[in-house]
Amino acid sequence: MSTESAEQLRVEVVPSANLLESLSRVYPAPNPVSVTCLPHHGPSRTVEASVELAGLGYNVVPHLAARSIASRAELYTYLETLAGAGISELFLVAGDRRGPAGPYSWSGDLISDVRMFSSDFAIGIAGYPEGHPRLTPFQLRSGLEKKWTLADSMVTQMCFSAEAVARYLDMLSREGVRLPVWIGVPGPVSTKKLLAMGARLGVGRSLKLARGTGMAKALWGRGDFLNFDSNRLMRDMQTKLAHNPMFAGFHIYSFNDLERLPGILNGFPPMDPPAPRVQREANLYHPAKT
Repeated sequence: MSTESAEQLRVEVVPSANLLESLSRVYPAPNPVSVTCLPHHGPSRTVEASVELAGLGYNVVPHLAARSIASRAELYTYLETLAGAGISELFLVAGDRRGPAGPYSWSGDLISDVRMFSSDFAIGIAGYPEGHPRLTPFQLRSGLEKKWTLADSMVTQMCFSAEAVARYLDMLSREGVRLPVWIGVPGPVSTKKLLAMGARLGVGRSLKLARGTGMAKALWGRGDFLNFDSNRLMRDMQTKLAHNPMFAGFHIYSFNDLERLPGILNGFPPMDPPAPRVQREANLYHPAKT
């Protein structure tokens, strides 16, 4: 993987017992790593793994899920710990917990409290090119309107369609949103795991789109998602988005299937330098620090 490509690729991982060892074998520091927050783990596992990865020299982006945080005091404890580890970027989402554990029922309130704690954190928010399984288009648009002015970047749901992503970025531009957008794409993962995770990630419509292609029909029959050409998908998206100033790079959902990750990273050709970033008022927005 070239230096130029590395600057526009980052990998999402799940906290696990052997994460540090398995990740360092295939994806060394200081590459950027995004650490997810699952409901059954809670934020503490994410913070712990993020601090350990930062200690190894990785550029770490922890996820904090609003509904999993029990209090503002707990949030501030996490933020102090992360700041102390040199971590300067966060990805803030509502999370998959059905009900809030504390005062945060959605990510907007969480973002506000993080900003009150410190203006030093760069903040990423979620984007949904193909909608969300539990939110209406109006709810998504309304939430985005309230959050994006406090954010520094966006990461999209996992998507299989370059056309859907291009339409989404066009919509954001029309709505006046000015953020660098990381496009979520799948890493190597079994079809069984992908289907199990699909609904939770909000990618149901994208999965239907993928199943509708001849290549994907064969893929589903073989039951091996590794045969899906993620590099081709990324090249298609790169071609379609190369001159879009909102396109920051690719966010790879690894599902911790890390042994097969080099096939994606090393097979991707060097990317062109990113287009000049969009401006909002007097400020020039670059991809959030990783």
